[in-house]
Amino acid sequence: MSSPSVPSPTIAGLQPRACGLPAPLSADIERLEALFSEVLTEQEGGAFVALSRKLMETAHEEAMTPAKLLEALPELADAATCARLLRAVTVLFQLLNTAEQKEIVRVNRGRTEPRSESIREGIRKLKEQGLTAPEMQKLLNQIEICPTLTAHPTEARRRAVLDKLLRVAEGLALRAQTADGSHLDQPLEGDPSVRADENLRRALTELWQTDEIRITPITVPEEARNALYFFEKTIFKVVAWLHADLRRALDESYPGVEFTIPVFVSYRSWVGGDRDGNPNVTAKITWETLKEHRRIALEFFVERVESVRRALTLSVKRIAAGDPLLGSVERDLAEVPLPESRRLRHIGEPYVLKLLCIRERLLATLSEAPHAYKSADAFLADLTLLQDALRRNHAGSVADAGDVADLLVQARTFGFHLAPLDVRQHSDVHVKAVTEILSLAGVTANYAALSEEEKVAILRWELRSPRPLVSRDAPLSAQTREVLDVFEVIRRARRELSPQSVVCYIISMTHGASDLLEPLLLAKEVGLAGELDIVPLFETIDDLHHCGELMAEVFKIPEYKAHLATRKNFQEIMLGYSDSSKDGGFLAANWALQATQEKIAQVCHEAGITLRLFHGRGGTVGRGGGRANKAILAQPPGSFDGRIRFTEQGEVISFRYGLAPIAHRHLEQIVNAALQAANPRRQAQESEEGKAALVQMAQKSREFYRAMVHEDPSFWTFFAQATPIAHISKLPIASRPVSRSGKALASVDDLRAIPWVFAWIQSRYIVPGWFGLGTALEWYSGDDPTKLAFMQSLWKDWAFFKAVVDNAQLELTRTHLPTAKLYADRCDDPALRDKFHNLIAEEHERTVSWVKRITGQDGELMSHAPVVRATVHLRNPAVLPLSLLQVALMERQEKEGESDLLREAILLSITGIAAAMQSTG
Repeated sequence: MSSPSVPSPTIAGLQPRACGLPAPLSADIERLEALFSEVLTEQEGGAFVALSRKLMETAHEEAMTPAKLLEALPELADAATCARLLRAVTVLFQLLNTAEQKEIVRVNRGRTEPRSESIREGIRKLKEQGLTAPEMQKLLNQIEICPTLTAHPTEARRRAVLDKLLRVAEGLALRAQTADGSHLDQPLEGDPSVRADENLRRALTELWQTDEIRITPITVPEEARNALYFFEKTIFKVVAWLHADLRRALDESYPGVEFTIPVFVSYRSWVGGDRDGNPNVTAKITWETLKEHRRIALEFFVERVESVRRALTLSVKRIAAGDPLLGSVERDLAEVPLPESRRLRHIGEPYVLKLLCIRERLLATLSEAPHAYKSADAFLADLTLLQDALRRNHAGSVADAGDVADLLVQARTFGFHLAPLDVRQHSDVHVKAVTEILSLAGVTANYAALSEEEKVAILRWELRSPRPLVSRDAPLSAQTREVLDVFEVIRRARRELSPQSVVCYIISMTHGASDLLEPLLLAKEVGLAGELDIVPLFETIDDLHHCGELMAEVFKIPEYKAHLATRKNFQEIMLGYSDSSKDGGFLAANWALQATQEKIAQVCHEAGITLRLFHGRGGTVGRGGGRANKAILAQPPGSFDGRIRFTEQGEVISFRYGLAPIAHRHLEQIVNAALQAANPRRQAQESEEGKAALVQMAQKSREFYRAMVHEDPSFWTFFAQATPIAHISKLPIASRPVSRSGKALASVDDLRAIPWVFAWIQSRYIVPGWFGLGTALEWYSGDDPTKLAFMQSLWKDWAFFKAVVDNAQLELTRTHLPTAKLYADRCDDPALRDKFHNLIAEEHERTVSWVKRITGQDGELMSHAPVVRATVHLRNPAVLPLSLLQVALMERQEKEGESDLLREAILLSITGIAAAMQSTG
């Protein structure tokens, strides 16, 4: 009798069930770890898997330090072995993340209809609240949701790795679907779960043999291709799904009513247009990016038209004589060089012939042949003609749902431009360019040295003048010529590609009225007057506090009022979450942004201006992250009428748009929130006493935060030594430098917000997501039970305050001070180490205590999200070995000097912790 087989050891020994994770997710995690361990045994040998497991176990021995870890595991003296171990754990965490994504899909599909926070539920609620059909139509006409993809360097994974992980997710889904053997895509014989495991094993082998880190830094064109990849992968189809959702929801709640559904979700991109601090984004790169947008859109439509063509084989016998479709087909066949054989083959199928001609015109548009479409409007007109013919000829069910309806939605949403490309530049660059141009034109010798009032006076004068300031061949510096070349590219794109190719120009670090007038003057110089929305970006706490007064002043400037008249009195204003948080801390930034929205909305209303706020949110809580739908519902009353833009950045893009069902869920929640928040019958109110309390607490929090970060001259030394910031700057995941100046890092002020947050997450302090909140709560409430009760009521009743506290809860839970102490121990000066580590630890304890009091939690934080809390508990034991190794490797490099192997190992430790924490910056 044979003895029972002993399971092979796995690389980490994860115990998801013991941590309280749901059974289906636990099963997926266990299966993935087992399969991956088998792949590693095959690829690297059983000793490697055993060493990985020993690393996990040794890291948790009492009083373990990086030095002791190296003594206990002498194999780690080999940097190549370290790199392979780090890569293995990194992949394991990526697999965990993929399993969680698949679980999100499973949970949402299993919810009863209408799902909470879905479009169907949103429309039903509005009907129950008494919204009439005309009111609903008006509301639909107001909804403009515009996610904007950015190139911010917070995605540590290569696209090749993302592709493999997507295959893993599909393999897990297939394994679940084929459990009963009923999946239609599978052969009849054989165990479908075994085949699913074989598919997973192949994907894991390919993933292991794919380099985790790029050999060379990513280029701007590569960044653009990576971002645009998600249009092809999910965005095209999901936008069509949302329209179908809305149509069904309206039919259900308002039966018999015909609604016009406008384009209510559209996209923009910064990738290839954002040149703030990135010298690699040139005018030429912007032009090539815009052409890439057009290519992707046209190729997508070629493919979709061909798919629809194969379906619409409806006979000419089912079409009334004289139908406009028949005449259209005749005219097309006279103009489009369709092979005679194809004409004859489909002579009795007019829909097919029409679609063949549409496809040929799209291909001609790609190659700029004579029978190309002149614009996307002509393409849309052809599709509309086809849809109308189906309706007229008793095929309305084919016309109004499915592939035909989806294609029309996609054509209306994406056109031939795909997504307008935003152009962004720092205000200082405009000052330098305008100074040189005005000097060359003999207007003023040193514009930059003038007062703000003098600058505005000159700019107003020149905006009224019809003359250009300089000739096209003027002897300008390379920097100023590049600034003008960008505007020339915008002009060319709007004329040759699409008027929608570029529609706005964003000014980083807007401080005064002149910052808005300077790009207006530069646009006028190349013939773009009145063609672009000029979008100020307010980023620092001080700028957020004063931007209401600034915009009120700008709206009174006659030349700017004339510009707005050409833009239908529409003004977009962007709010920067990242830099405001780095500037003033978590609570101060959140309150400044909340108060600013209310102030700007009031100023625009008084000036008769239509406002759209553009929220520059990052992926993490410390940079404005969190659930977008909750943020929409937390906006001040009167500040939101249905129009909103927000950034989608870094690893958030791949998480939200890697799988179509997750993208669908993300967007349906946002649409639901937008409908609720813009509901004219909504009676949202805020407590004036609550707002007054937040003003005081924000100020106290800001003072406490700035005392440590900005006012203590020794802080930079601590930060530079107690985080891996020096190594993060070498990670080849972005095309732009980590500092605004592009010079070597030397201060917090010069450091960009993304690496600032990235470094704190790596060291497990996560300061940007909570620091200062506890001090503010304790200062305000103290020992006064009345004030504590007031804070508790605010958390229950005020969406904004609840979102702030709950976001901080997550970051407090993810903070791990024992790990952070490992990094603090790297400080050369023990007194400096103790000073800042103890300060942060005390504030963490204080904040946890006060958050528990306000939320009424007796035990651990995050009682409202037990699965999230459980995932943190699952990950923490496996993250510690990564952190120990990272610190050990950094110390070794400082002693021995840099080598290629050490550098690779350190960078792999960074990507591993990023995967484990599910966030970078």
